[in-house]
Amino acid sequence: MRLIEVVSLLCMSDLSAAFDTVDHGILIERRRQSFGVQGFALSWIESFLCDRSQVVSFADELSSRSLLTCGFPQGSVLGPLLFLVYCADVIAIARR
Repeated sequence: MRLIEVVSLLCMSDLSAAFDTVDHGILIERRRQSFGVQGFALSWIESFLCDRSQVVSFADELSSRSLLTCGFPQGSVLGPLLFLVYCADVIAIARR
């Protein structure tokens, strides 16, 4: 696949819910392997992402709690930065 084709595919992709689809395990591993983040910095990112859950409230009723394995907290300052890290290797992956 040529670089121009990869760029064209990326431009056509719908990123409206992209932050919701970022897999925590892949992001943490990518930070470790591609960027060399380790130790306290990696633990800090893991604590930001992991062990989050969500509940839906409707008509004074609560749903059961669901553990989140993907996405960032809505409105977080780190969300856009972590998404860039997540996507950084996309061209190298497409070339493979």
